[in-house]
Amino acid sequence: MRGDNEIAPQHRGELSDALRKQIETGKIMINRELVADRLREAPQRPFIGMSRRQRQEYSISRCIRAQLERREIKDGLEFEMHCEVKRSLQDEPSGILVPNDVFLLTRDMNATTFGQGGATVPLNIDPEVVELLRNRTVCERMGVKRIAGLSGNVGIPRHTASVTPYSLPEQATLVKATSNFDQILVTPHRVGCWQNYTRQLALTSGIDVEMFLREDLLSAMNVKTDSLILIGQGSQDEPCGILNTTGVGSTVFGGTPTWPQVLGFETMLANANADCRPNGRYGWVTSPSVKNRWKALLKTGVGVSATLANSANFIWEVTGDISGDGFCNGYRAAATNQVLNNLVFFGNWADCVLAMFGTGVDLVVDPYTQATDATTRVVMNQFIDVAVRHAASFAISADSGAQ
Repeated sequence: MRGDNEIAPQHRGELSDALRKQIETGKIMINRELVADRLREAPQRPFIGMSRRQRQEYSISRCIRAQLERREIKDGLEFEMHCEVKRSLQDEPSGILVPNDVFLLTRDMNATTFGQGGATVPLNIDPEVVELLRNRTVCERMGVKRIAGLSGNVGIPRHTASVTPYSLPEQATLVKATSNFDQILVTPHRVGCWQNYTRQLALTSGIDVEMFLREDLLSAMNVKTDSLILIGQGSQDEPCGILNTTGVGSTVFGGTPTWPQVLGFETMLANANADCRPNGRYGWVTSPSVKNRWKALLKTGVGVSATLANSANFIWEVTGDISGDGFCNGYRAAATNQVLNNLVFFGNWADCVLAMFGTGVDLVVDPYTQATDATTRVVMNQFIDVAVRHAASFAISADSGAQ
């Protein structure tokens, strides 16, 4: 059996010496069956000795298009090759003559190489952009109270001390007692972000650029607000979050968390009369590392029954909630990367207030500031503050819960 680069003896005379030598020495790789078919048609379409560059530049599609449009090709490489083949034929052709040399081209058309077919593949853009993986927001889901539409500095009255009742003889004089109040002062703190986009991007993009930027900026601000509720510093223009609120309870694990230590969070609130409040929203917030650790930790520790400790009773109980939250000690438990250092928060989230000033998010679409650059700026601002109504309603670990 002949190799792919061998030419049948009856066809060798139909090739130019130079071309035959290139084929037989392997400089041009060909498909034997395809060439045999083409060579059988050689009297109508002979080899004319095209160079490799000519074969690469030759456009069969141009020939096909000319035939479909019922017109002649009167210039270019294809016309020159047509004339060359025509001189070797005895008949007047009815169409465009394509040299057999063209079919010796070793290059395959494909979609990944730009010059070999990729340039013909259209680029389609899905209008739905794959969402950014952001930190999860948890505070409003846990029950933080939102107060909106505020204007100016606002004082929230708080009852701090009640009257004192006494047990007295039948005709003894009552001692005067007065209730005491103070105020939780909330003031505006600005949270904002902005982004530019060019007019050309708006005209050529496959998505609604302005709407995308609005949603992206708003999502970024929601994540920042959620973070400020949890860990706002109370300085450097940030509101004071739960972590930095004076009087919040604190506990130390000092090692692998035990079930009695987890129960101690609830006990801390109970000792301050902050547990079981009407309309309370109690729950846990921590980091994903703590969540995964607690899902594998059994409820063990001093005073825990052997039956409980040796069965599949894990500190973090998994549920089928679509939010991905679970339960711990009967209360909702959520995890987010907003929590730093694997701290553990527990409390009545309804006792945390998110104060929002004005009518909500202030959106400005500014096509003027950089109009000379054909650039539009989208700016978002909102003014918020965070206030904890009762510091005793929260307890936070001083060290990692993922030990």
